[in-house]
Amino acid sequence: MHVYDWRWQGKLISSTTQAKRGAAEMASGDDLIKYVTVQVVQYMEKPKDERKQMKASAKAIREPWLTRWFGWGPVSLIMWWRGKSERQR
Repeated sequence: MHVYDWRWQGKLISSTTQAKRGAAEMASGDDLIKYVTVQVVQYMEKPKDERKQMKASAKAIREPWLTRWFGWGPVSLIMWWRGKSERQR
């Protein structure tokens, strides 16, 4: 392992401080892997019918794509335009 010191924005940084920082990041990575593994196992243990039911209920709750992508602005314009065309008839 090479030991080096350098300055970044006036702070002295050495390879030993970076090694300590890397060890802390690895612990969070291990936690992330553990979390993902638990989620996958829980998903796999659920019956297929229950997964389909959850997917259908989540899809029913979901907002329309126009609202999700662009907000309420385009929706209000469409409502205004439709109201305008109905008044002309």
